[in-house]
Amino acid sequence: MVNINLRTYYTAIELIRNFVNNKTIEKDFLNERIMNMPDEENSQEKNENTGEEASMANKAYKENSQATNNAGKNNSEANNIGRFYYIAKKHNLVSLMAQAMEKMGFESDSDIWKCWLKEKNQLIYKSVLMDVEREAIQDFFEENNIWYMLLKGMVIRKYYPAPELREMADNDILFDNKYSKEVYDFMTARGYKSDDYNKGYHDEYLKPPAYNFEMHRQLVSSKERPKWYEYYKDVKSILINDANGKNQFYFSDNDFYVYFIVHTYKHFLNSGMGLRTVLDVYLYLNNLQDKLDFDYIEEQLKKLDAYDFEQTFRSLAFKMFGENAKEGNAAADELQDSFDAKEQDMLRESFDAKKQDKLCGSFDAKEQDKWWNSFDDKEHDMLSYIFDAGTYGNLENSVAHKMGYTKGEKKKASDKVKYIFRRLFPSMDTIEEFFPFFYKHKWAIPFLYIYRIGKIPFTRRKKVAGELREVFKK
Repeated sequence: MVNINLRTYYTAIELIRNFVNNKTIEKDFLNERIMNMPDEENSQEKNENTGEEASMANKAYKENSQATNNAGKNNSEANNIGRFYYIAKKHNLVSLMAQAMEKMGFESDSDIWKCWLKEKNQLIYKSVLMDVEREAIQDFFEENNIWYMLLKGMVIRKYYPAPELREMADNDILFDNKYSKEVYDFMTARGYKSDDYNKGYHDEYLKPPAYNFEMHRQLVSSKERPKWYEYYKDVKSILINDANGKNQFYFSDNDFYVYFIVHTYKHFLNSGMGLRTVLDVYLYLNNLQDKLDFDYIEEQLKKLDAYDFEQTFRSLAFKMFGENAKEGNAAADELQDSFDAKEQDMLRESFDAKKQDKLCGSFDAKEQDKWWNSFDDKEHDMLSYIFDAGTYGNLENSVAHKMGYTKGEKKKASDKVKYIFRRLFPSMDTIEEFFPFFYKHKWAIPFLYIYRIGKIPFTRRKKVAGELREVFKK
């Protein structure tokens, strides 16, 4: 695991903030904020300690773009770009941050930067492919008189500086669940595969090279969040018909924001979410806040037990990305106070104490306090959680949530046993939602258990090993 000094996080936030608000960014921004690390007398020690960021970036590039990256561990520039890239990758901001850096004229001959740009172009190309494919799917809905609605990122993306800069792992579409079989037949005929068809409340469809669609029969799981499920059970009754498509519907601006917050809160509670989601909320509100009815929004969020979360999250979004956000990048180091001792050691592992003093000493106390003091205690906690989780959360948060613990809390041996038992032998509620055939034919449930246990060594070995590590972590 790579842990980035928090000044680097703030610099990334400052870069994004200036870019999305169309502010002028000085060409030397990165050289001043990122490249000027501790002085040359400690360069060898520094390179040994920071090489992990570059090697992490190398690994990520090889996995995601098949690039051969040779960012040498003794290359200071590559190490520092590697740290910056790691934040972009962890929070699904690769395209946007690269575009911002290009806009300010950033240049580098390092392999990491070249591969970063290559990956940005690949992601933009993927976005174009998905747009064309989605239009074909929408045509199918229109031709077959099936109502549908585009969800989440496909709405938010239009508020980005360019829609293709909002990275999406998949496209989410809600549709009339009476036509699940027709949708399945259409998608499989187009070459898609779905391993979870008719399990849970949505079906995932995958097709090479990079097509991924989630077709939602419902917005919320009936078992996981009963109150939210009841609220959205008859969602079509609050939707608006799109004038350009007789079967396309959409939320009002108010209802979209309510749903997006509920969806975000779900991720926050389950395993976490990253900076991209904070940016999503900022861009949506910054563009529409004069049109939104916040009295209505507040009323709905209170019904859904998400009001307090939204208040903190909205405040955090504007303090991070708002045009009037306070300056003072070194103040980000103060954020480490919100981590426990073990986490602080991990965050600081790139620098020894002497170097920390040197870095912090280059800024006066007023500058350090300026940014950090703009956040209250709830925002401090939420921000540290977001930095740690990344876009789709992490396994540590997910396991802790499922066991009923907070991250880092010591787990009882009895709860560990219960967790493993329940993962191997799902409850009847889980079987009803995700394995409807076995729920209907309960005599076959023992075969489901045998199948789930038997496939572990062949299809889920790494995932199960990681989950067990988190369960038994001290």
